[in-house]
Amino acid sequence: MAIAMLLDNPGGSQEIYDQLRKRLDLDRPVGGILHVAGPSPNGGWRVIELFDSQEAASRFLKERFAPVYREVAGSGEPPVPQFWPVHNYMT
Repeated sequence: MAIAMLLDNPGGSQEIYDQLRKRLDLDRPVGGILHVAGPSPNGGWRVIELFDSQEAASRFLKERFAPVYREVAGSGEPPVPQFWPVHNYMT
């Protein structure tokens, strides 16, 4: 079952996002389905990702995203994502 992830980063920016993407060497959505990113309405940066499964999401965040985020952002832990099961999506 597909799983959606919302990641709000109040301290994020397009610059940090672009550095993360470059360091992660991403050329397609990590979850294989959909990736959307842009400024958050509350300030900072927002990412929405559709993953093939909760396991795929957890593995990416732990093994790839978190270490690179710490290097690029220079401090602290990555933002805590919110997950929910996807009933339907259209591309």
